[in-house]
Amino acid sequence: MKYDELDLMELFLSESESLTDNVGDGNITYKISKDDFTLKIFIRTYENQISVFLTYKEKDIFYGDFDNINELKKEDMYLRVLRENNTIASLCFGTMLSISIENQ
Repeated sequence: MKYDELDLMELFLSESESLTDNVGDGNITYKISKDDFTLKIFIRTYENQISVFLTYKEKDIFYGDFDNINELKKEDMYLRVLRENNTIASLCFGTMLSISIENQ
């Protein structure tokens, strides 16, 4: 899976954390909070999988697992989730955190 760590740090305003306490295994997470919303993404690089969680006041709003992901790409205030060069989901980092799912 292709992604730019600096782009992810810029969108999430933080560095990644290891999911397994083993930095080199490719399993990382990013998290950002705005107002009462929290957006988390779990990246499993070598399995080409990501999981996305959006909560509001610590209550789940959205959860999605995405397989066969080739690339995570920053475009302005969006993080595009790409499968075979097609956007299947977009995470928005605007004034409000949001997720839109494209036709899969």
